[in-house]
Amino acid sequence: LASLYASLALEHEGIWLYDRGLKGKLFSPGLRAYDVEFRGDHEGHRDSQVAIAEERGGRPPSALPSYDFGRLESGDDLVRQAHVIERAAQDAYLALISQIRTKDYLLSAGFILVDEVRHLTVWRRALGLRVW
Repeated sequence: LASLYASLALEHEGIWLYDRGLKGKLFSPGLRAYDVEFRGDHEGHRDSQVAIAEERGGRPPSALPSYDFGRLESGDDLVRQAHVIERAAQDAYLALISQIRTKDYLLSAGFILVDEVRHLTVWRRALGLRVW
């Protein structure tokens, strides 16, 4: 369950960050649709991770009221932090997949990993970084 809880913590961070972007209207109009979409993806990831943990008798951690990501005053700040979170999520799911022994969690983590790669690709492009 520890691996599941670690990935769930990243989902909570992602949801909080995307909420911050929407509430503060920090993403540019061209990127706002990704903010909405990716927040929804992370909410779905969170819900599936919570369900898996509870099925195993676990008590998944709740989201914190806020997270300290440093300065988040502009769309650029938010995009840079989204890139950091999505990279961490991609790396975490890549590492976790080899440790997963149950089919339901393996399937869930595989689908989530695809989303994380897609999210990371969008933010890399928005930052002008090379996309593999």
